[in-house]
Amino acid sequence: MRHRKDYLQKKLIQQKIFKVFLQQKMDYKQISQKDQKEMIFMKETYYMGIIQNLQFLLKNIYNCFYKLWKFKLSIQQQDFIMRILLVASIVSIVIGVSTADDDHRSLAWIEGFAIFIAVFVCCNVTAINDYQKERQFQSLNQMADSRKTVTVWRDGSKIDLHQSLVMVGDIIQIFEGMEIPADCFVIEAAELTADKSAMKGETDPIKKDTYENCKKQRNKLRDQQNELGRHDIPSPVMLSGTKVLSGEGRIVVAVVGDSSCVGKISSLLATEEVQSTPLQEKLEIIAQDIGKFGLISADLLQKEYKEDSFEKDHIKEMLNFIIISITVIVVAIPEGLPLAVTLCLAYSTKRMLKDNNLVRKMAACETMGGAYMVCSDKTETLTQNKMFMVKIWNDTLMDIDAYNEQLNLSSYLPIQMHELFIQSSMVNGTAMIRPEEKGSKTEVAMILFAEKCGIIYEKERDIHQATMKIPFSSKRKRMAMIIGGKRLVIKGASEIILEGCNKLHSKSKGIISIDSSIRNSIESSIEEMASQSLRTIGLAYKDLNGNEDLVNKNDKGVYDIETQDLTLIALVGIKDILRAEVPGAVANCKTAGIKVRMVTGDNKITARAIAKECGILIDENQSLVLEGPDFVNRIGGIICKWCRIPTCDCPRDQQTAKQLGKQIRVDTIQNGAEFDKIYPFLDVLARSRPEDIYALVTGLLERGHVVAVTGDGTNDAPALKKADVGFAMGIAGTEVARESASIILLDDNFSSIVKAVLWGRNIYDSIKKFLQFQLTVNVVAVALTLISSVLIKQEVLKPIQMLWVNLIMDTFASLALATETPTPELLQRKPHNRNEYMISSKMFKHIIGQAIYQMIIMLTLLFSAQSFVPEFKGQEDESQDYIGNLQFKYSNTYFDESIKLHICPNYQDYCNLISFSTDYYINGSENYETFYKETYIPSRQFTVIFNTFVMMQLFNFINARRIRDELNIFQGILTNILFPIIVFGILTLKIIIVTFGGIVFHCYSFYGLRIEQWLIFIAFGVGSLVVRLILRLIPDPKLQFLSKLNEKHKLKNLISPSNTVNNQNYQIQFLSPESEIENLNNPIQEHQI
Repeated sequence: MRHRKDYLQKKLIQQKIFKVFLQQKMDYKQISQKDQKEMIFMKETYYMGIIQNLQFLLKNIYNCFYKLWKFKLSIQQQDFIMRILLVASIVSIVIGVSTADDDHRSLAWIEGFAIFIAVFVCCNVTAINDYQKERQFQSLNQMADSRKTVTVWRDGSKIDLHQSLVMVGDIIQIFEGMEIPADCFVIEAAELTADKSAMKGETDPIKKDTYENCKKQRNKLRDQQNELGRHDIPSPVMLSGTKVLSGEGRIVVAVVGDSSCVGKISSLLATEEVQSTPLQEKLEIIAQDIGKFGLISADLLQKEYKEDSFEKDHIKEMLNFIIISITVIVVAIPEGLPLAVTLCLAYSTKRMLKDNNLVRKMAACETMGGAYMVCSDKTETLTQNKMFMVKIWNDTLMDIDAYNEQLNLSSYLPIQMHELFIQSSMVNGTAMIRPEEKGSKTEVAMILFAEKCGIIYEKERDIHQATMKIPFSSKRKRMAMIIGGKRLVIKGASEIILEGCNKLHSKSKGIISIDSSIRNSIESSIEEMASQSLRTIGLAYKDLNGNEDLVNKNDKGVYDIETQDLTLIALVGIKDILRAEVPGAVANCKTAGIKVRMVTGDNKITARAIAKECGILIDENQSLVLEGPDFVNRIGGIICKWCRIPTCDCPRDQQTAKQLGKQIRVDTIQNGAEFDKIYPFLDVLARSRPEDIYALVTGLLERGHVVAVTGDGTNDAPALKKADVGFAMGIAGTEVARESASIILLDDNFSSIVKAVLWGRNIYDSIKKFLQFQLTVNVVAVALTLISSVLIKQEVLKPIQMLWVNLIMDTFASLALATETPTPELLQRKPHNRNEYMISSKMFKHIIGQAIYQMIIMLTLLFSAQSFVPEFKGQEDESQDYIGNLQFKYSNTYFDESIKLHICPNYQDYCNLISFSTDYYINGSENYETFYKETYIPSRQFTVIFNTFVMMQLFNFINARRIRDELNIFQGILTNILFPIIVFGILTLKIIIVTFGGIVFHCYSFYGLRIEQWLIFIAFGVGSLVVRLILRLIPDPKLQFLSKLNEKHKLKNLISPSNTVNNQNYQIQFLSPESEIENLNNPIQEHQI
C-alpha cells in the first residue's frame, strides 16, 4: 500500500509540473512550496536508495558473477543429450559397482564416472564461453555508457550527472549532437531540430519547438485548410534515444526509466526465454532416434535370453545379459557429440571475433549458416548515415567520387568561380566537422567536399566575415549571408533558389541570362537527381550596391533580396551514400542463396533508388516495394494465434503461463494467405515502423525460414530480438539494439555478415562431418556387441574401450574438424533447410557402407583370426611364460603341457598364428565363464579386434573431411595443421594403450604387437578409403524414412510454441509530430506500446 501511495503521489506531482509548464508558466518557482518539499523528499529518498543499492552491489558483486555463470550452466544442463548421458553415467556406476567382485569393485566405477566428467566438462566449457562473451559485451556497453553525462538544473542548482540519474522535473540544457536521456517537453528552442533515425529510421531532421508555438502553427494550418503543410508542424516532444541535430534549447523531463520510450522497449526485451536453435532441434531429434535404436537393440538382446529358472547360474547369466543390454544403450548414445558441438562453437566464436563478429549467443553463429533471409536496416547499416556530395551541375551534370579522399575543385568549376562556391557553400553555414561533426548533415557534406579539395573551412570563415546572417528554417527553405556588406550568398532547396535566379554563372560562357531552354535544362537536371534519391541544393549570389532593403520580408521570413535578381552558381546533389563494401556483400549473399530485404524509414522513391544501388532490387517487374503501413494493412497485422485478436490477456512468458495454467501467447499474421502472396516478391519495405518490421519477421519465421535482422537503432530492437539471428552495430548501434542482438558487428560492416554466414555453414558442415564419423562408430559398435553377446555371450569391445573411442578419440576428431577454416565454396550452395534431417541420404550411404565393411572385417577377425593373423614364436613363448607364472602363483602347481593346451586351444596346431580364444582363464574352463577373475588375462585376439576397429575409425575420420562425395579427401588437409597432428596423436595414443594399457583397457599388452601385425591393421584401415571411392560410384539412395523424419521435424517446428523464437508482442507506436501535440491534452498519458 505504501508503494502504491508513493506512486500516486509522484503521479500527482508530475501532473502539476506539466500543468505549470504547459500553461507557459516556465519558472520552476511557480510550483508550490508544498509540492517542492514533496519533490525534495522524494529525491532524498531516491538518493538514499542509490546509496543502499551501491552498498548492496559491493556486498554481492561476487554473487552476481557466480549467478551469471550458474545461469549459463543451467541452460546447458537442459540439453536432452546431456540428460541422457547423466542418467547413463549413474546407471553405469550403480550396475558396475553392484555386480563387480570384491577385487575389481575399486575399478568398476571408472566408466560411469568418465561419462559424468565428459558431461561436466562440456557444460562448463559452454557456460564459461558464454560468460566470457557476456563480459565482452558488458565491456563494450560500459565504454559507450561512460560518456553519457548531462547537465541539469535541479532545486535551483546546476549539476552534471549520468543520464540514468535524471529525474522527472529536471531541466536539461540541450545542444547539437546530444542524445536525449528521457522523454521530455521542449520549453525553450532556438532553431532546434532532432534526428530520429535511431527511433524511427528516418534521416530527415524533425523541427522542435515549444508547445505553445506548435499549437499556434497547427491552428494556423487548420484555418488555412493546408493539408500538405501538416508535415511542417514542429513537435514539442523529445523522445529518449533521439539526438539533437542542430540548435539548442532547454527541455523538462516528463518520463524516465521503464516508462520512457526507450525504457519500455528495454523492459519488453528483458524477459528472455531460452529458445532452441534449429541445430539444437535437429540434434535432439537425432539423439532421440539414436536412443530408440539403442533401446530396440537392447530389447532384441533381451529376447535372446530364454531361461525362466532362478538358479544361481541362470540368475548370473541373466544379470550378465542385463549389463550387456545397458552397455548396448550406452554405446548407442553419442557421448562425444555434445562436446564436439561445444568445441566447434567455442572455437568458431573466437575466430569470428577476429572477423569483427562478437557473438553474444554462441548458438547464433551456427544458426546463421542456415539463414535464408536477411532483413537489413538502411541507416548506418547499408548506408553510412553521412551525407556526401555526389553530383554537381554547371552547364552539365557531373559525378563526384565520394570515396576519393583527394579531389580537385577545378575539375568541376573554373578558378574564377572557386571563391563564389566557397562563400555560398561553406562560409554560408553553421555546421562544423572539427572536433566532431555538428550541424546539418547537408552542410557537413559540402564542407567535406571542400576539405577533399584542399580547402580549410575555418580559414575561409575567418577571411570572409559576415555582416548579416539569415538562418535556415523549414518555412524559408534557404539560408543566406551578407559578406562584407557587398555580396549576398544563398543556398537552399534547388527549385526555390532557381525561382529567384535570372542569371547563370556558366563555367564555359561566363554570366548569361537564364532563358526558357536553360531553365528547362536546369529543371530536368533537378528531376534527374531527385529520381536518384539525391537531395538537391542550389547555390546563388548577388552583388550588392548598399541600397537594398534589408527590413521587409514576407510571412515566411524571406527577405526581398533573397527572391530576385540572383545569379545561379551551381546545383549540388547530396546523398547518404552506401558503404563501399555493401554491393559486393549483397551479391555474395545472393550467390549463397540468401535473400536480402531492405527496411527503411525513407519514402518509396528514395528506398527504391538505394535498393537498386545496393543490388537488392534488380528486376522491378519481379520485385515489390511497399510502404510499411500499407504492408501491415494488407496482411492484417499481428494477432494472437489463440485469441485471434491483436491485444489479449494471454501470458507472454513460460513462467507466467505455467502459473496461470494458460497457453503462452504466440504471435501470428492475421491474413496469412495475403502474406504468402506478398513476401516472395517483397524486396523493400519503405516508411517502415517497428511494428511493420516485426510483422515481416514474424511471418517469415512462421513459414519456417531462418531469418537474420540487422539494425542499429532503438527502433530495431523488437525485430532483432524476434529473429533467429539479430545483428547490431557495435559503433553506431544504441545500447538497446546491442542488448537485443545475438551478434554485434564491431566494425559496423555489412560484409561481416557474409563472414558470419561462412562460419555458420562451416560449423554446420563440421557437425555433419562429425556425425557421419560418430554414427559409423556407434552402428558398428552396437551391431558387434549384439552379435558377440548372442554367439559368444560376452562383448568384444569393452565399455572402457568404447568410452575411449567416444570421448578421447571423438573429442580430438571434433576439434580437428572444427578448426578447419571456411572455404569460399560454402557460399556457392543454398542454405540448408530449417526442417531438413541432419543425416542426408549421401551421409546415410557412407555410414551404412562403411559400417558393412567394418562389420565384415570385425566378424572375420572374431571367428577366423587364427587362419590368417600371424603369431610369432617368441610372442607365444613369452605368453606361456607369463601364464605359467600366474598358474604357479594361484595353484601352487607347476605349469604342465595339459594345462597349456587348455589355456591355448589348438596351440599345437596353430603355434604360428594368433590364438583363437575370447579370454584366457587359468583353469581352462569354458571361454565365456569366469572362474578366478583375479587371474583374468585380456585376450590377444580381442586386442587385435579392438586395434583394427580403431584403425578403421581413424581412416574413416579422414574420410569424414568431405561429406559431399568429393574425390580428393586430402585437399587442404595441411591448411589446418591441427588435423595431421591430431591424426598422428590418436595413432600414438593407440599404440601406447595397446602396448601398455593392460587390464585397465582390456588389452593384452605384456609384450605388445609386432610391426607385421600393425601393418595388417593399417591395411584394414586403408580399406576404408577404398570403400569410400566405391561408395562414390553408387547413386544416393532415395530413402522414404528420411523424408518422413523431415516431415516429423517440420511438424514439430509448426506446433512447438518455443519455435516462435520470442513470444512477446511488440507493437510500438511512435508518435508523429501532430499526434504528439494531440496527446499533450493529456500530458501524463503513456506512450502506446
